[in-house]
Amino acid sequence: MRASNTIIIMHGGPTTGKTTIGRRLAQSLSIPYFSKDGVKEPIFDCVGCPTAWETDAPLSGRRMDDASCEILFYLMAEQLRAGCACIIDSTFTARHTPTLHDLNSRHPFLPIQVLCRAEADVLEQRYRRRAETGERHPGHLDQGLSENFDAAAMEKIFRPLDIGGHILTADTTDFTDDDYRRLLQSIESFLESGPASLAT
Repeated sequence: MRASNTIIIMHGGPTTGKTTIGRRLAQSLSIPYFSKDGVKEPIFDCVGCPTAWETDAPLSGRRMDDASCEILFYLMAEQLRAGCACIIDSTFTARHTPTLHDLNSRHPFLPIQVLCRAEADVLEQRYRRRAETGERHPGHLDQGLSENFDAAAMEKIFRPLDIGGHILTADTTDFTDDDYRRLLQSIESFLESGPASLAT
């Protein structure tokens, strides 16, 4: 397996810093960066925004979230087919593990998970601020979801995925340039050392 056949998964709950770090890594490593939010927002613009998260309606937030993940899996497969590494920024959970195993069976790759986290009070403040400022597309339903945001619950949901490879943790409570350099060096060392088998 070549180091170029690598998927770096920015993993973790909302406001943990996945996007900020993922984009920075993409620049440092000169590889593409794809995010679930980046996929969802054109869908919102072309198809329409959800009005609720959990409904049976075709345009529910949950259904759009699932559709965005399917598009990301397609992009991952095409990158691997071309022998290209990439960074994927998404809120994958254990239910996505079988799909990742299937992808690995078709296009073997080295998974590197960067699990982003932060202290609960910091996450809650970030999420509230995000909702209040309206900095994201309204289709994300941040204002409504912020009322029920539970950082402790997020910590339990977003655990390392059982897909083998390498796992790194980035605590973004107070993430410095030195922290970033150490993270980047760890990833570069994994790429240089070669493959790690995917768990089966």
